[in-house]
Amino acid sequence: MPSPANSKPTSLSQRERGKIKRIGIMGGTFNPVHKGHLALARAAKDEFALDKIIFIPSGTPPHKALGNVIDKEDRLKMVLLAIAGQGDYAISRIELDRPGYSYAIDTFRALKKKFGARAKLFYIMGLDSINEILEWRKPLELFKLCEFIVGTRPGTKIRTFRRLVKFPPLQREVDKIHLMELKENISASEIRQRVKVGKSVGRLVPKAVEAYIKRSDLYR
Repeated sequence: MPSPANSKPTSLSQRERGKIKRIGIMGGTFNPVHKGHLALARAAKDEFALDKIIFIPSGTPPHKALGNVIDKEDRLKMVLLAIAGQGDYAISRIELDRPGYSYAIDTFRALKKKFGARAKLFYIMGLDSINEILEWRKPLELFKLCEFIVGTRPGTKIRTFRRLVKFPPLQREVDKIHLMELKENISASEIRQRVKVGKSVGRLVPKAVEAYIKRSDLYR
């Protein structure tokens, strides 16, 4: 990964919003954020010439077992630690502060309204997420608001994806889905399990995140 910039991540200012045209949206529970997330974000930014990437931790995810998701403020703090020093990254509380479930369609409607017609939004995600997209709320409307950058990793279900895009409603939108192959094969569930049994996760998460997990006694 390229060396990060020296400035700290910030919320987007009014002045920045006037300039930015290509914005990557990195959503997820980040339970916890790990090096795979960061590699996907950096690769997407470089390959698709994104001006900014906004990390959006989910509040109450509708498709996750809540018992496995730690407090939203802990997840937010870990993302802040992970992206510290990278001025082309920002973070948003839009889903954390919204009551009820965190639906992508609500988030992208709000982002489109916020940034206006000049901005082009790219939803950055893993292959597992795009494979489940037809189970999401109003998925076809989501294609009107953004394009998708999908990171594949060794062992992911590419056959499931190929069947998915043959589904008639998605056939018309397939040009808005961009696959990008990554070498990293890291899962948050593996990290949680390693922490639970006392194994090191230093090669899987940034050092600051590992320290925060230990200090806060998370995933025990």
